[in-house]
Amino acid sequence: RSKHEEIELVSLEEFYREAPPEISRPAITLTEPHQQTLARLDWELEQRKRLAEKYKECLTSKEKILKEIEVKKEYLSSLQPRLNSIMQ
Repeated sequence: RSKHEEIELVSLEEFYREAPPEISRPAITLTEPHQQTLARLDWELEQRKRLAEKYKECLTSKEKILKEIEVKKEYLSSLQPRLNSIMQ
């Protein structure tokens, strides 16, 4: 039993519909199951790389937003003493 059998791949219909022709190579993979499996694994790897990159971008964006929130919280917490001093 191979490790790749534990990976749940996209359905064949979805693979041929969404994978680019340079990966799916329908002329070869429709008749050769081994080549079809290799192509599906390539497509899976490509998708995972893309998702990992998107995940990193989202984390970077999240960190930036958290820093902005922290700066705004600090500003708001310093606002009350200044308002009190103005009122006096």
